[in-house]
Amino acid sequence: MRPMPDKPQYPPTIELDGARLRPLRVADAGALYAYLRDPVVTELTSYPVVSAPMVEVMIERSLGRWAAGELSKWGIALQRDDQLIGTCGFSEWSGVHRWAELAFDLAQPHWGKGLMRQAVAAVLQWTFRQDQVDRVHAFVRIDNRRSERLLQRSGFVREGCLKSFRVCRGQPHDFYIYGLLRSDWAAAQPVRADESRR
Repeated sequence: MRPMPDKPQYPPTIELDGARLRPLRVADAGALYAYLRDPVVTELTSYPVVSAPMVEVMIERSLGRWAAGELSKWGIALQRDDQLIGTCGFSEWSGVHRWAELAFDLAQPHWGKGLMRQAVAAVLQWTFRQDQVDRVHAFVRIDNRRSERLLQRSGFVREGCLKSFRVCRGQPHDFYIYGLLRSDWAAAQPVRADESRR
């Protein structure tokens, strides 16, 4: 496994338009549980029935992974009051194979405002520039059109369909796999003025 160079204990805080990506906190458990209890939020995902202890474990796992120098999830919090409204980052990561699995969720009142697209773009930019990951992929239920559109707009390419890939609250479901290579992401980035003069 390639060591992660000079990694901080926690990920950086990244400002977005009206929100920020920041490390999850133990105190976020109530807000995270509140929106993950909404069936609309988890309906088209592979989340099991969410419980308060499960949410606490999710936060502890994220904090532990960052502390160990592994990629994990950020919290998405509103700038005005730092209230947690979502998460974005990586549910799995392989330093050996240099890939990460993207995952995200967002409280329903904040859907359709472009916030998650900002968050995904910021996560990809930070991650690919760390030179730790050559590939990011995501698994999306085939009926989750919102997440599909988000990934497509973020540069991901559908690579295939995995039949009965995950059991979602007792029922098997097919999932698409979407992938984005670091080289393709870099080629799609606009050239900065200072770079174009070199």
